[in-house]
Amino acid sequence: MDFPLWLWAVPVGSFAVLEGVAIFNRRRGDTASELLRKAAGIKPLRPWRPAGVAAITTFCTWLAHHLIGG
Repeated sequence: MDFPLWLWAVPVGSFAVLEGVAIFNRRRGDTASELLRKAAGIKPLRPWRPAGVAAITTFCTWLAHHLIGG
């Protein structure tokens, strides 16, 4: 049984709403990018920064390969 394509609207819509609220409320530190930078140790600088950057790079590489290659 195939996954119904329209069900992607639920997580994509949820992300869009949450990110939109975070962007327009003008508070610092609550967008997805800012949270990812903080967790990876990029901003503010943390000792685990190299591992965080490597994890993000590895995930993005895997995701691109997965989406293109199947």
